[in-house]
Amino acid sequence: MDLAGLSQLQTEAVNPRTARIDQISTLEMCRLINEEDHRVAPSVTLCLPEIAAAIDALTPRVRNCGRVIYVGAGTSGRLGILDASEIPPTFAAPPSQFVGLIAGGDAAIRRAQEGAEDSVAAGEADMEALNLNPDLDSVIGIAASGRTPYVLGCLAFAKKIGCLTIGVVCASPSAMGTSGTVDFLIAPLPGPEVVTGSTRLKAGTATKLVLNMLSTGTMIRTGKTYGNLMVDLVASNLKLEQRSRNILRRLSARCAGMTDAELDALLARCKGKVKLALLVAETGHPIGQCAERLASAGGVLANALETSLAKDVQSPAKDRQYVLCIDGGGTKCAAVIADLTGTVVGRGTTGPCNLTDGNGMEEVVQTLMAATKEALATIPSSECHLQSLFKSVWIGLAGIDRKNFRESLLPKLCLLFGLTEKEIRLTNDVDLLAAAATPHPDCSSAVVVIAGTGSVAMRYNRSEDGNEYSRVARSGGWGHILGDEGGGYAIGLEAIKYTLAVLEEIRLGIRIKPLGRLEQAVLEQLGCATCGPKQIDLVSEILVQQHKQTIKSRIAGVAQVVLSMNGQYDTASTIVGRQIDYLANRTVGRLLDPACAGYVPTERTGLILSGSILNNQPYQDQFLDVLKKEARFAYIERVSDAGLLGVKHLISS
Repeated sequence: MDLAGLSQLQTEAVNPRTARIDQISTLEMCRLINEEDHRVAPSVTLCLPEIAAAIDALTPRVRNCGRVIYVGAGTSGRLGILDASEIPPTFAAPPSQFVGLIAGGDAAIRRAQEGAEDSVAAGEADMEALNLNPDLDSVIGIAASGRTPYVLGCLAFAKKIGCLTIGVVCASPSAMGTSGTVDFLIAPLPGPEVVTGSTRLKAGTATKLVLNMLSTGTMIRTGKTYGNLMVDLVASNLKLEQRSRNILRRLSARCAGMTDAELDALLARCKGKVKLALLVAETGHPIGQCAERLASAGGVLANALETSLAKDVQSPAKDRQYVLCIDGGGTKCAAVIADLTGTVVGRGTTGPCNLTDGNGMEEVVQTLMAATKEALATIPSSECHLQSLFKSVWIGLAGIDRKNFRESLLPKLCLLFGLTEKEIRLTNDVDLLAAAATPHPDCSSAVVVIAGTGSVAMRYNRSEDGNEYSRVARSGGWGHILGDEGGGYAIGLEAIKYTLAVLEEIRLGIRIKPLGRLEQAVLEQLGCATCGPKQIDLVSEILVQQHKQTIKSRIAGVAQVVLSMNGQYDTASTIVGRQIDYLANRTVGRLLDPACAGYVPTERTGLILSGSILNNQPYQDQFLDVLKKEARFAYIERVSDAGLLGVKHLISS
């Protein structure tokens, strides 16, 4: 423990804004404290990706009855105990599942035990006494400074035996962060305390916000709520009995007209379990069957209700009148439903659906279902039984190629649609476009190129029986952070970086000329063109301020400005030319190299184009002009509606 470096920690820093707090009026003192508290929530906002990832890691363990152990010293320990103790009564979790430990034992909850936090061995001993199950149990280490020996000892022991470990600190860098003993580090930085070193203030508030989010989020993900109602409760006293009746009446039309006595009888048959009673009331199925359905849905009532819509889960295929294709991309998720004659009967569109952009598995399922339900709006409600509606389903999903994603998602989709794994195609969204090669039996290969927010190129070769195409090579598609040149994000980013350089030159006095047309258009697109060039803080505008759009989509949106000025303004033309050159000569060019895996000469290869950027006609023409210098493709197909292409392929296959 490095005590000499204690003063360097953010939690020990002196706050210049409160240096005279003992000399001002009481009202002004309270105002200062309140102003400092306002800095806490934004510090947690920056940690949301780590918190979400930790929740997704905790959920399967908690669902399988694994324990969550909070460990801390002083204020941190008390906050952990508070969160652990409130979960059982709030969400009907077993009291032994959430455990709070504090350095110095229970006596330290009310009276500080000086020196208890300084023992690594004490932390290891407390962990050993719990007989941890590394496959199920998780440990959350809490230390505002990130250096408390007791907490570090707990985490080191838990990590050594293989438990999931989460660290919550208010300093960076920290000993905990560099220890290698935490799987997820959550480090909000609310800044110096009102009273120097008093981490029960801002650091304590930030810690409580994080712990609240971790536990509540995990409970929601394990099915403890339906919407924002706590449905996973057992009516064990008068207050909870009335709350149970209220929930049943609120959520079920069938329960709304029941008397208290009728609801109590329903609850009694379901052993007081509100979720089970709701499912029984809504479906009319026996209690045992509903209990099994709830279990197969992972205890999530929304999923169980969704799968209970069909009157007969084993509906014969002849009753299935439709096919469904969902194009789930990084910008939007589009669903198309067609009948077996090929007539489109419904369309639905929702937001982004990319598994690699931080969307959890449950969130992706919800997005897919939202698009499907919107597409179902034109189909008579009597026919909208998801488990007996579709003959086949094809879902093309961005990011599905990542490790274990497909294996985790496919069983959930089979449950929702009442189909077998053979009846649901779950592929990369690019694979949808390969269906455009089917009408060209004289060609044995096709190269698919997408340029939207990102970019990617893939080669597909026809199978020996001539019925299907399989992917044999992939180039690019690394994601917007790592590259994807030729896509909207890369184009927008290059234009923004150019604009930033111009603004900086003006501020430094290097540039005398006013802003050019491109720079002005970029600033207008980002909504920050009202200030003079010297006052614009473009970095903060993009990275810090809150907007409805994500940073990724805001940057990609700038591409349309650049494309609109292509051919009219030199800098815009240069940016577009450079991006096209990379996409054509490097991303696609690698697939056209005779040494590339799966290579087929271009005279027997088709070219399939898609994506919002490639749909820009001047961009597409320039792109093809560059490609034609090196290759002559057998045919060129442009696809603007992958969902429609997918349903037609399902019907014909």
